[in-house]
Amino acid sequence: MSITYADALRYAREKRVVLPEEFYLLDLNARQYATTVSKLASLDQIRTVINLSNKAIETGSTFQDFQKAVKESGIELSPHHLDNIFRTNIQNAYAHGIWTQQQANKANRPYLRYSSLTDSRVRPSHLALNNIIRHIDDSFWYTHYPPNGFECRCGADALTEAQAKKQGITIDEDLPDIQPDNGWATGPANYGKQLNEVLDQKIADAEPKLADELIKVRDEALVSQEANDSIVKAFEPMSEASKQVNESIVDRVLESKKDVEPSAIRMLTELVRDDEQALTDLLKSAVVKDDKSIIGWMKRSFDSLLSIAKNLKNKLTGNNLKGFDSLELKKGNVIGIQTPTLFKTSAESGKNITILDAKGVALDLSKINGLNGALLAPDLNLEVVSVTDSEVVLKKTKKLATRLFVANNTLFNLY
Repeated sequence: MSITYADALRYAREKRVVLPEEFYLLDLNARQYATTVSKLASLDQIRTVINLSNKAIETGSTFQDFQKAVKESGIELSPHHLDNIFRTNIQNAYAHGIWTQQQANKANRPYLRYSSLTDSRVRPSHLALNNIIRHIDDSFWYTHYPPNGFECRCGADALTEAQAKKQGITIDEDLPDIQPDNGWATGPANYGKQLNEVLDQKIADAEPKLADELIKVRDEALVSQEANDSIVKAFEPMSEASKQVNESIVDRVLESKKDVEPSAIRMLTELVRDDEQALTDLLKSAVVKDDKSIIGWMKRSFDSLLSIAKNLKNKLTGNNLKGFDSLELKKGNVIGIQTPTLFKTSAESGKNITILDAKGVALDLSKINGLNGALLAPDLNLEVVSVTDSEVVLKKTKKLATRLFVANNTLFNLY
């Protein structure tokens, strides 16, 4: 069974392992990597089909012969195939996270032991690697650090020098001549780097028309990577309070048995902070520039969080919606919420705010231990129903927004 993010979180809890903050960013690169790989696979398969078609024409083959040749070439572009690519890269991303943690602690645990299960499902080649012990910086791990094949269940345990010597460090002569499954001979230290090399080589070898398509794939990958880097920079190191919030969100994810992406957990950890600003500034910039990579991540993350804490109330009330207090709202105004926006009740009260028809368009933070209020969805349009000195009443609407709102900022006019 392939590892999901929820599996990784659950396993860490069971083993009482404190996951590094980097774990909550792994899916960013995993998704970009999987998307790029799937595009490369599609281009390779399209080229194969064209070549087979040309060959069939040249040899006078029938359409049935052509169909058979395509089938024998393993051409498959199904959602299942793409899902396999994505899940495989989740495995690789998780392995990269464990490797990063082991590298950070190698002064105390400088050796690794290959750990394979021993049941009937284990591939003989993987079983042959079981209990190999080598220094963490040994070149062996750059090609054999698990996973070493699709749905590989192997792992690598960190050992102290004393433990390694007691169990027996594997000498060169005792290393089995076993190679990872085809396409898996790259370790977690090189996660993502090998793909750039593959792209560059494919571009160099390709005919002009295909090279142009490959360059587009490479450029899209670079744009996605720049977006990912911007998101990572917007996440400030977690304080002790934020770590507790993060753990509460993880508790809710595990309780719900949903596979929420780690960066979505990290996004929510940031956005429920009263003093959060860096991430929202990035999201505002993405909205203004129409940065589809960052906006796509924001919406995808929010949607996955809805699976664990969707608001089911028709009416939300509060008095703290930063940026609203100083606005001169009038009945009939339509406000477009552009980024996930914290809405709650606090001691430093402004006007009372009521949002009607709110079912399904916000996160109910009370479903997460220690939190309160709601997080309004991006792309939520709210019409002003009434305004008094003490209260603003809003309701969800399908009407076009004429003024856009970003959390912690003032409104700005659309036109």
